[in-house]
Amino acid sequence: MIAYVVTFLAVFVTDLLYVYFVKSIQQNQPISAGLWSMVVTLTASIAVINYTEDHYALIPALLGAFAGTWFGMKIKKPDTVV
Repeated sequence: MIAYVVTFLAVFVTDLLYVYFVKSIQQNQPISAGLWSMVVTLTASIAVINYTEDHYALIPALLGAFAGTWFGMKIKKPDTVV
């Protein structure tokens, strides 16, 4: 059960951070985009390791993907980049 929670959170955070990554690219901020890319890759790797070992972990991964993107779009102001 803990692997499913970790997988959900890893993909949730990945998609949340991906929103910031894309916004940095849109605003032509290569250093910011590169840093976001590193963190996105790290969190995505955690998820991939989990669902490679247990294919049922794809279910919380998919739910985390939806929730992370939705949440990221809701909290991200269109004209700011972190």
